[in-house]
Parts: sequence; structure tokens; C-alpha cells
Amino acid sequence: MNGQDNTLHRRASQAARAFGSLVRRRRQGLRLRQDQLALATGVGRRFLIDLEAGKMSCQLGLSLVVAEALGLRPGDVLAAGEAAAPLDLPDLPDEDEQPDG
Repeated sequence: MNGQDNTLHRRASQAARAFGSLVRRRRQGLRLRQDQLALATGVGRRFLIDLEAGKMSCQLGLSLVVAEALGLRPGDVLAAGEAAAPLDLPDLPDEDEQPDG
């Protein structure tokens, strides 16, 4: 992995851990067990374990279903992660230079 890949991996890992921690705290605050939340949302308990542990490969859609069931809004989820400097993205060509698609 090069430096940019390491940085991206580190940021993704931090975001996943922050999101998982937020989900865990909210679930515990609502006095729900993982099996209860799994049953209520239709995901597996193993998925919740991985999500709360900050596993980066958890499916985004299912993760958002769990967050929504806990009453978490997108702003709550975004605020859970540390503010980070934006990535250095390459310049994109002007719209009139892009092929139709």
C-alpha cells in the first residue's frame, strides 16, 4: 500500500469505529440487547457485533437501517466521526468535456 492508500484505510477505519461506537452507545442507552435489535431490524446478531466493533466491510444500507431504527439521523452519524481535512482530489474536466453517459 502506498501512503495515500494507508491514509484512506486509516480514515475509513476511524469512521467505521466511530459509527460502531455510536450505534453501541445508542443501543445500550435504549437498554436493548443485540439480539433484540437484530430481530427488530431484520439483520443478524453477527452483523451487529461486527458493526459495533467498527468492521469496515459492513454493508452501508444495513448499517443505516440499524441507525434509523435506533433513532439516529444522518447528522448524528456524521458528527460521530472526527472532523478530518478533506482529501486532495484531482481536478475533474469541465462538464462540456465529459462524454455523455
